[in-house]
Amino acid sequence: MESENSIGGGRPPMKPRLLCVVYGGGHFRACAPVLAELHDRGWHVDLLALTTAYRDAVAADFEPWRVRDLLAAGDEEMLALGRRLASAYPSNPQIDVEETAAYLAFGYADLVAAHGEASAAAIYAERGRQAFAPRTLAARIITRASPDVILTTNAPRAEKATIDEAQARGIPAIVLNDLIASPSNFWLHNPDYADRILVLNDAVRDRLIASGHSPAKVVVTGNPAFASMIALRAKRGLNSGTRPTAVLFASQVLVKGELRLAQDTQNALHALARRRPEWRVHVRLHPSESNQTDWIAAPLVHLTGLGLEQELELCDVLVTHGSTVAIEAALAGIPVVQQLGSQLAAETRFDLLGIAVASTTPDDLERAIQIALGKPPLGGVAMPHDPTTRVADEISRVFDAV
Repeated sequence: MESENSIGGGRPPMKPRLLCVVYGGGHFRACAPVLAELHDRGWHVDLLALTTAYRDAVAADFEPWRVRDLLAAGDEEMLALGRRLASAYPSNPQIDVEETAAYLAFGYADLVAAHGEASAAAIYAERGRQAFAPRTLAARIITRASPDVILTTNAPRAEKATIDEAQARGIPAIVLNDLIASPSNFWLHNPDYADRILVLNDAVRDRLIASGHSPAKVVVTGNPAFASMIALRAKRGLNSGTRPTAVLFASQVLVKGELRLAQDTQNALHALARRRPEWRVHVRLHPSESNQTDWIAAPLVHLTGLGLEQELELCDVLVTHGSTVAIEAALAGIPVVQQLGSQLAAETRFDLLGIAVASTTPDDLERAIQIALGKPPLGGVAMPHDPTTRVADEISRVFDAV
C-alpha cells in the first residue's frame, strides 16, 4: 500500500527509502531541497514534520507525517494526559493543539517509563519538554516508514531520539548539522553519534573532529537552507540608491530568568530608533513570538508578511541574541551585531567565530552597530555553493555502502 505521507508514492522493491525527521521550520528548510532532489533521483521519501515544520511542509506541497498519525489503539490514556499537559501552554495559531498533545503524550510516557511516575513529574516540572527523549515516537515512525537511510538535523529531542533508534536498529543515520556545532549541542560531540555528520564548513568539521569523530565521518556540504544567501550577497552588491540605514533585530524567546535582558534590549531599540532618525529599526519576531507584539511600537517597524530573504535584502546590519539568521546574514555579506548576556549568546558566540561584533550590554548596542556598519563584511563564515547536491550525493553514498 502506498504511503500517503510520502513524496511521489509507490514502493518499488528496489527503490531506496529515506526517512527524514525535522523539528521546526528552520530544520525543514535545511532538508526540503534535499528531499526534492532525492525524489527526482528516484528515492521514496517519508517526512515526519514536527511543530511549525508541518505547516511549512504542507505549504511546500509535501505530504508529511504528523505525530498524531503515529498514535495507535491503546494510546487513549497517554493522549488524555498529553492533552492535559498541552492545556498549560499558550495557544499557537501555527501549531494544532492536538499535535502538541500527541507530542507531549509520547514524550511524557517515555519519561515515566524511564524514571517512574513521581520522578517524571518532578523532572517535567523542572525542565518541561527539554527533558524528553521520545524513543517510542521514533520507533513508530521508523517501523511505519521502513527506511534504508535516516536523515535529521541537530535538534536535541525527537530528532536525536530518531538517530539513537536508527543506530540501535543498524539503520544508517545521517545528521545535517545546520549550524556551528556549539558545545551546547553536546550530543553532536559524542564520537559514536550518527554514522555521518554533514556540516556547514571546514571550521565546523575541525570542531567535531577535535571532539573525536573520525575525519571520514564528518563531511563539508553546506546548509541547503542558506544557499539563497550566496546569491543574495551578489544581489545586494548591485543595489543602489539612498534610504535610511536599516537595522534588523532578529528577536527570540530568551530562557526564564532573562526577562530583564529582553526588556533592556527592547528599550535600547526604542531609544536607538528615536535618537537616530537616519536609522530605521525593523523587528523580525521568532515564529514562537507571534502573539508577543505589544512592545513593538513607533518608531520601531514590525516586519510582517515578508520572507527572510526579502527582509535581509533590505537590511544593512543585523542585531540578534543568537539567532541562526546571523549566519544567513553573514553569508549574504550583512554586518552582524550579537547582544551578549543570554544563554543563547553564550552558546553561539558569533563574535568569537568572526561572524559578529559583540555588544556587551544593551546600552552598548549603538556603538556596536556603528562599528559593524563601518567594517567590511566579516569573513568568519563561508560554505560550498552547491549544498543540496552535496547532501544528496552523500546520502546516496551512504546507501550504496550498506
